Parts: sequence; C-alpha cells; structure tokens
Amino acid sequence: MTADTHPVAVSDQADEIARQFALLSRVEWVRTITTCITYGMMSMFLPVWIPFLAMICDLVMERMGLHLMRGLDPARMPRRYLASLVSVGVMEACYTLPPVLIWQMEHPFAKAIAIGAVTMTLLQLTTVRAIHLPYGLMGWGVVGVVTLLGNGVYWLGLGDLHGLALSSLAACGAIAYTYTAMRSNHRLHTELMRRGKAAEAANEAKSRFLAQMSHELRTPLNAILGMGQAELALATDPDTTERLEILVASAQSLGVILDDILDMSAIRQGLLPIRRAPSDLRAELESTAATYRLLFTQAGLSLTLHMADDVPKAALLDAQRLRQCLSNLLSNALKHTKQGGATICARQDPMGVLALTVTDTGSGISPDVLDAMFEPFQRGPSQEPGTGLGLSISRALARRMGGDLELLPSAIGARFRLTVALGRLEDGVTVTAPALPPRIAPLDLGGRLILVVDDIATNRFVAATHLRQMGAAVAEAASGAEAVAVAQARQPDLVLLDMNMPGLNGLETLRLLRALSESLPVVAMTADATEAHRRHYLEQGLDGYVAKPLSPASLAAALAPHLSQG
Repeated sequence: MTADTHPVAVSDQADEIARQFALLSRVEWVRTITTCITYGMMSMFLPVWIPFLAMICDLVMERMGLHLMRGLDPARMPRRYLASLVSVGVMEACYTLPPVLIWQMEHPFAKAIAIGAVTMTLLQLTTVRAIHLPYGLMGWGVVGVVTLLGNGVYWLGLGDLHGLALSSLAACGAIAYTYTAMRSNHRLHTELMRRGKAAEAANEAKSRFLAQMSHELRTPLNAILGMGQAELALATDPDTTERLEILVASAQSLGVILDDILDMSAIRQGLLPIRRAPSDLRAELESTAATYRLLFTQAGLSLTLHMADDVPKAALLDAQRLRQCLSNLLSNALKHTKQGGATICARQDPMGVLALTVTDTGSGISPDVLDAMFEPFQRGPSQEPGTGLGLSISRALARRMGGDLELLPSAIGARFRLTVALGRLEDGVTVTAPALPPRIAPLDLGGRLILVVDDIATNRFVAATHLRQMGAAVAEAASGAEAVAVAQARQPDLVLLDMNMPGLNGLETLRLLRALSESLPVVAMTADATEAHRRHYLEQGLDGYVAKPLSPASLAAALAPHLSQG
C-alpha cells in the first residue's frame, strides 16, 4: 500500500478539515468577489438567468459547506460530514455547468472563457481542497463528469467522432494530471502537518523537561544556598567570609538561571500571563534605573535615564513584566560594558506605545550572532556567564504586551528598543508609586515553635537552620500524616509545608491541619516557583508562600506577616 492510501486517523481527519476551514475562511471574501466576476463574464455569453442562478446556488452551497465544516469530526458526525461532501459536489456542479454551456457556443472567445473558468476551479481543488482529500476528490469527480458530458454533447451534436475522441483524450489527460497533483499536494500537506506536530511535541517535551529539571535542581540548590548563607552569617575569618560570599553569589546566580528556564517554559506553553493594572509608569522606570545605577556605579560605569515629557505618570500596564524586560536589557549592558556606561531614553508615541531605548558603550553585537540573538540559549562568542535566555524572554514578553524588542544599528556598543502598548486609565483612577523592596528587620522568633514539613531531610535541615538562627524552636515532620500528629501534640505557632510529598500531599495535609485549628498559619514552602503556582496555592487557602531555594530574607518576609514580634 502506498503512503497516500493509508487510512487517515480520525483525529487527523478532523484536523485536516479544521485547517481547510481556516484557509477557506481567510480567503472567503476574495473567493466570493472573484466568483461573482467570473459569473459576470459568463453572463456575456449566456442568458443572464443561467449564470445568476448558478452563482446563487454556488454561494449558498459554499456558505453551507463552511457552516458544516466548523468543528466537524467525521467519526462523530457522519451525516453532517456526508452533507458537507454533497455541498462541495453541488457547488462544483453549479460552477462547472455554465462554462460547459459556453463551450457549445461558436463565439471566438467562448472556449477560452470556458477553459479558464474550469481551470480556476481545478486549481482550487488541487491546492486548497487537497488538504482534506475527500473534499478534493468529490469536487474533482463532479468537474470531470460534467466536463466530459458537456464535451460529448458538443462533438456528438456536430457528428464529429474524431473530434470527440481527441478532445476527450485531452480532457481525460488533464483530469488525470489534476488527480495526481491533488494527491501529491495532499501528501505534502499531510507531511507538513506531521512534521509540525512532531516539532510541537518535541518543544513541549523539552519545555516540560526543563521545567522539571528546574524544579528538581531547587532541592540541592536549597541546601547549597541555605547552608552557605547560614555559615556566612556566623563567619568571622575574612578568607572564609570571602569564600562563602562567592559560594552564595554563585548559588544565587544558579537560582536566576532556574527562574529564567521556568519563564521560558511558561512562555512557550502560553502560561505566563500579562496582568495590566494602573501603575505609576514614571516611578517604575525611575525605580528600576535606581536599582541598576548602584550596580553600574560599583562597576565604575554610569547609568542615565532620560524621560520625555510625553511619558505619562499613570498608565495601564503590567509593571512587573516591564521591569523584567528593562532589567534584562540593563543586566545585558552591564555584563558587556567595561568603560563608559548605558543610557535609557523613554518616550511615548502618538499611538500610546511606550518606547524605551537602551544604549551602551560595550563590545556590541557580533554580526555572526545577529540573526540568532533573540533565540533561546543563544549567547554568541561572549565569555560572560549567562544562559542566553534574557533577550528571548524579553522579546516574548514585549510582544505579549503589544510591543516588541528590536536591535537598532549603533556605531558603538549595542542599542535596543523595547516597546510596550500602554492602556488608558479611566478618569478618577489613582496610582501609587512602586513599593521599594521591603526591608525585613531581623526576625526575632524567640519562644515561637515552627513546624517544618518536608519529605526530604535536607530541606528540613536548611529551613530549621535559618529558623534557629532567628531564635525559633523547630519541630520537624517527614510526611503529612506525621505533621498532623506533631501539630496535634505540640500546637506550633506556624507550619512551613512542602506541597509535593508522597502520600498526603501539601493540600491534603492543609485540610487536615485546618480541621485541627482554623487559625494556625500555614505557609507553602515549595520548589513550585512560578507566579502561577504562587497564586494557585494562595487561592487554595495557604496563608503564605515561599519558594525554594530558601534564604533568610525570603523566609523572614514570608513569616513576618503571621508572627507578630514582641
């Protein structure tokens, strides 16, 4: 059995029909206009009522066919599928009949018009209708039968059997070639569909793998970063302090890489939402620039922000994602600039689009990597550390916010333009300046009992170490069932709860803890580190959320709202 005669899976049939429907819908008005023009030309040779009735029937059948094709699955809707096939056949018969009648005429242009009209419909059948082959074959069969019958009537009326034989042979050759072309195009469409699905599946598998690896790496990273920070807090020897600072900084860099991988995975799966809210735009830009200005100054560089007067104070946008994009550009400039510095120029165009141009005096972009620089994991020849995800993530986020990220020509260094569509605020809506990162005072948990629940002993040890340095007493549980027993026996002041445990998972354990005490604060402590995870757990009733790897600052920030000091 040849490749093109293998039965197509039901799901593939439905997919073929959906793709053909999408293509026909996109060109519907163009096809309608050209069809009306063609029928108008036919009316020059035939009584007007013939092409007019044929045109009405043709257009009605096409509309009916499109309606039947919407969401059509032949396996579940056989009668509807049959009706759609019949609509194709009737439509092609209506279209082919007038050219066949014109073929009978002796007008010098009649046969040219007839051949042109039939050729048009055969081209459409061999290209668009070939996506789902039964539609193409139905139309092809009807056109072939009507054409051959009309040709036979013409030549038999003349009594010219020789002309009938030659013209029928030529028509059969053209029809046979059309059939071959149709099947070839169908195989091409099928192969493209198969490759597209395979590529999509491979990308999804890669994204799942990267996300899972990011999740799994947070457990050992939690231990490295946690123990490094704990020892750094106790270190007094300068050499030891320096080594521990390098260890902690490297672990934090790895954490940033894991966050980037999670963001890229979420973007590819369409799971990274854009949340527009009233924001103080000018303050957001000034705050981000101020944060990086300190880093530039420490590196002996300058960072300047120029904001045009047309940049509004208040706008509707996702401030967090805007800061993320701008931070990636500034981090990129800081990484590749050894002398001079960087400049941010902000303005708003008349269409309400914010344009941020970031220019640096660094090494610039090599021509070898220009085409691929926005692709994930592309770092070019630079020896600077990094994953090559920052620009890719920023462009994806910018496009989701109605803008883009582009590289502009620059004689010195690199010059990027970030654009973001700004929404208009309704009258009376007020905005507040972005909050500075909270300064968490050293948390004194003296006399507080914290229950740490995690099936991995290393994670419990890291959390317990941080908590004991804050003065807390710590109880541990390796499972949800054990956590319920400890909570019932010792009545802790707060529970740090891992969400991914064998047996009773985090949410199941939460419900049992709530049955013991509605007022007991329970904070999720998890390697599920995306914003979607955080929202999900808070919506499920957790009182707080802290992502692994833990740090004293993140832990204090999560605990402070629930444990009043003093």
